[in-house]
Amino acid sequence: MKNAFMYDVTPHVAEIYDQSEIYTDDVELIQSLIQGLGHLSILEPFCGTGRILIPLAQAGHSIVGLDNAAGMLLRAREKIQNLDKDVQGKISLMEADVIDVNWPKNFDLVILGGNCFYELSSPGEQEKCIMSAASALKPGGYLYVDNNHMEGELDPSWQVPGIRAGFPTGMCVDGTSVESWTETVWFDAPSRLAKFRRLTKVTLPDGNTVEHEYFQQKHPVSTAEVRAWLEKHGFVIEQLYGDRKGNPYSSESGRAIFWARKV
Repeated sequence: MKNAFMYDVTPHVAEIYDQSEIYTDDVELIQSLIQGLGHLSILEPFCGTGRILIPLAQAGHSIVGLDNAAGMLLRAREKIQNLDKDVQGKISLMEADVIDVNWPKNFDLVILGGNCFYELSSPGEQEKCIMSAASALKPGGYLYVDNNHMEGELDPSWQVPGIRAGFPTGMCVDGTSVESWTETVWFDAPSRLAKFRRLTKVTLPDGNTVEHEYFQQKHPVSTAEVRAWLEKHGFVIEQLYGDRKGNPYSSESGRAIFWARKV
């Protein structure tokens, strides 16, 4: 089952996502990195509900968003409809599996933000995104890659047995309640792989309930892996940050954020 399925359990998931994902520091970092480069043509795979792409379009850039989750794109389109017409014209959305589809080409910037690599099940899929980004970019174009920082073996928190509360969980404006639970069913600590059973219960305003069960494998990517993939596929790493404030990366950093240029 595709990992994006969790976002299509119910359209209400996109609303709950927007309730929790309200940070803007990554958008601010991206805007600082492209300052002075003019109006860019940007591609954002895993664009979700438009948290990153909408403010970039409002800043004058043209942007294409790709995502495999119809529910997330539906909410993005609803938000885009409320923007000024000139901003709407700068945004295009495509429903597509970023692993299976050929990405559009001739972009100045590709954004792989918001821990999007955590939506992929293996290093092979993650490296394929780097390859696709290289194909999508113009010579001299830039790539932004932003993930949590985990080195060595799989963090112990990913190995904990038992069922625990998880995403998506929350209350929607129409009174629909969404509750989710996650259980680690398998892990390979040296390879930093884990598989989860996820259960989501949707309680509608009329009291009717629907439950969905699905499985998801994740591979928290390491800094060394991303560095190797970038160098292998024709990128020069210009900056490596340890947080979204632009502080230098260290072994104690909470994030590993790459700013790389296609040569």
